[in-house]
Amino acid sequence: MRIAVIGAGPGGLYTACLVKRLRPQDVVEVWEADAAGDTFGFGVVFSDGALGGIEAADPVLFAAVTAEFARWTRIDVHYRGRTQHNEGYGFAAIGRHTLLRLLRERCAGLGVRLHFGTPAPLVSRLRAAYDLVVAADGVGSQTRARHPAAFGTERRTAGARYMWLGTDRPFDALTFAVVETEHGPMQAHAYPYADGRGTFIVEVGDAVWHAAGFEAAERRSGEAAGDGRSIARVAEFFSELLDGHGLWGNRSYWGRFVAVRNRSWNHGNLVLLGDSAHTTHFSIGSGTKLAMEDALALATALHDHRELPEALAAYQDERRPAVERMQRTALTSLEWFENIDRCVGLPPEAFNAHLLTRSGRLSRDDLPAVDPERVGRIRRRFADAA
Repeated sequence: MRIAVIGAGPGGLYTACLVKRLRPQDVVEVWEADAAGDTFGFGVVFSDGALGGIEAADPVLFAAVTAEFARWTRIDVHYRGRTQHNEGYGFAAIGRHTLLRLLRERCAGLGVRLHFGTPAPLVSRLRAAYDLVVAADGVGSQTRARHPAAFGTERRTAGARYMWLGTDRPFDALTFAVVETEHGPMQAHAYPYADGRGTFIVEVGDAVWHAAGFEAAERRSGEAAGDGRSIARVAEFFSELLDGHGLWGNRSYWGRFVAVRNRSWNHGNLVLLGDSAHTTHFSIGSGTKLAMEDALALATALHDHRELPEALAAYQDERRPAVERMQRTALTSLEWFENIDRCVGLPPEAFNAHLLTRSGRLSRDDLPAVDPERVGRIRRRFADAA
């Protein structure tokens, strides 16, 4: 089989890697318009329950990735001068640049053909020349946008504004922080991903964003950091939390979260994967995890079914229920944070409880747990892989 992958994010690269492990005779090629190592973002986070299948599918890659992990077992909530420590969770994170480098190296070692700094050929040409085309080109997928009716695409744009940033503040937990400004509340979601490095996502309601005087900066290709004025102002608002440490951007601008759903994940021999198929709000930290689980499901479906339509149906049947459950959880979380002013004013203990349970609709049990039976099935399926 000849397989073309559009997009060299974690989902696209992991798909290529696993297909070559299970089907070394297949031709697998990946196209990415950006240069290798030229990526957005800072760190990506996984819960412990998300790692079992990844370990079983490729122990070599898993060992390389986990050697770079930052780990923690706590959720901290900073609010009104108090920090509530909530133990008993399990998380790990890795720098996005590092994860992508390890995936590229693994793909190259398995014989995947990688094309960086090269936009993919026209989808119509790929579909004619390849047995399968995997659209792993993200939330703004141009591939998906060419066939909205066939995929049944639905998009919903959130009201709040957010910006992804990096920091050298040494966080040692998944951290939620609220600052009460004269314009209204602002919140941050932060976590470590390497020694002295952390991801810092600031989220601001639209009314507060306007009242605080933020403006949508023009995106200029030559500005590596992004919206420098806004980054500096965010650092001022969160100066107490940052405790003398800095914030920086990586083409960081204000955006609005876009919830993406698709009625069908394939159109003939064109299949969606990761954020091109579905998105989840960053407050539950599952985007990369879901994309890599999509990759695992697609690779095993191709291996288990002789005919492509059967394989793509099996892929969607396995992944869609799990993704939809996570999207419902993410929507609850998104709505809670967009209406955070309803809880600001509560005593610290009560605010902490509301945040952790999202008003009783979310709980610790919503974090994915390790499924030993599923992990065993994956391990057996890959046992004879190259």
